[in-house]
Amino acid sequence: MHFFLKFTNTIIGDSMEEEGLSLLDLWKLIVKRKFLVLILFGFITISTLLFILYIYNPLRSSYEVSFSYQWEGIENNKYANGMVFNEYELISLTNLNDIKNSKEEFLAIDTEKLSERITLTKDEDGMYSMRLPGAFFSSDLQAKAFIERLIYLPYHKALNLTFDFTANIKGYTRSNKIAHKLTYLKNQINLILSGYQAMISHFGDIQIGDSNLSGLLRQTEVFQINDDLKNYEYLAYKNAYMTKEEYQDIVRDRDVLLTEQKLLRERKEVLLESLRNIYSNSNGNTYLDTSIANYLNNLHTLDTRLMKISEDLTLMETASLGNYSEEKSEAFLKNLEGYRDKLESLTKEYTDTVKFVLKENTFLNMKPIQIQSKMSIWLAIPLSIFLGGFLSCICGLLFSLIQENRKKNKVLD
Repeated sequence: MHFFLKFTNTIIGDSMEEEGLSLLDLWKLIVKRKFLVLILFGFITISTLLFILYIYNPLRSSYEVSFSYQWEGIENNKYANGMVFNEYELISLTNLNDIKNSKEEFLAIDTEKLSERITLTKDEDGMYSMRLPGAFFSSDLQAKAFIERLIYLPYHKALNLTFDFTANIKGYTRSNKIAHKLTYLKNQINLILSGYQAMISHFGDIQIGDSNLSGLLRQTEVFQINDDLKNYEYLAYKNAYMTKEEYQDIVRDRDVLLTEQKLLRERKEVLLESLRNIYSNSNGNTYLDTSIANYLNNLHTLDTRLMKISEDLTLMETASLGNYSEEKSEAFLKNLEGYRDKLESLTKEYTDTVKFVLKENTFLNMKPIQIQSKMSIWLAIPLSIFLGGFLSCICGLLFSLIQENRKKNKVLD
């Protein structure tokens, strides 16, 4: 461009000096080639505008946006259900590819290279700033749509978290012992009550449909009072209610204890016989050697274990096996299943409430996307027209001067 202007200035300057051409004469030369000038004007103007819009702007521009998230647990880099929130996963290649494949217009974006040049920073107030080079996008609309989808990923994840508060319910189903089943039910009702209390303390008494958190808490408390688990615990203990599997386990345990008791008694008899022999061969001596002391220690250990086995067997017979009724136990379990079903319904209601409360307190604050270092269309159009007019006039003038010089040279020849 510099060479072209220097060359143009030389030719026009020389012509004006040699021929004594005025500015009006130069203008007449331009008008003389008006069709050429108009053609060049259109071509240069359009080419310049296209160059600015599709080459200069993409290479020089960038998209910047500031945003912040708010949900329970984000201050500890976690989602409300305890899952880890890693802010840099937001600009990971996996996330970029997910957005790329979500819409046909994004398929041409080179996400692999974009992931290397995208930047993300966070200030002390939790506000994120993201910058993406404009060269990867074919238009502002495409870039803005892509960026918005990317930023909304964690927000949508926070809104659609899954919660599982049924661990105790599942434990109840897996357990074969009534005592354990009752413990699981007790833990579950306490989990729901403490959960409602914590939400009221943290978020306030939020309205949920026709009820509110305090109403749901009272509903659960009334259920706990009207169908007290302590009554179930008392009846289970008093009447030796058991599941079939629990009863079979106790019978098996009793058989094991009886076998152990028999073997220990035989072992004790062998030790006593050994002691009798030692005393009978001692000839009345009062000296007891180390081996006799060991025999006595072993006998004491055997007696302690035999006493414990006897106590366990007595307890099994009197408190369990002796009072066990399969028919009554099944009726008790049926009532306990009804309690479990009601508690399962309360658990589902509690889970839905947790989702609602957390969703109501999950926010995304995103400022408008800014386009940096980009020439606006309102500047690009007049600049293109100016360059088109200027260069087309110069070219038209040069062409006229060259033609005039050729004619003079022919005359001279």
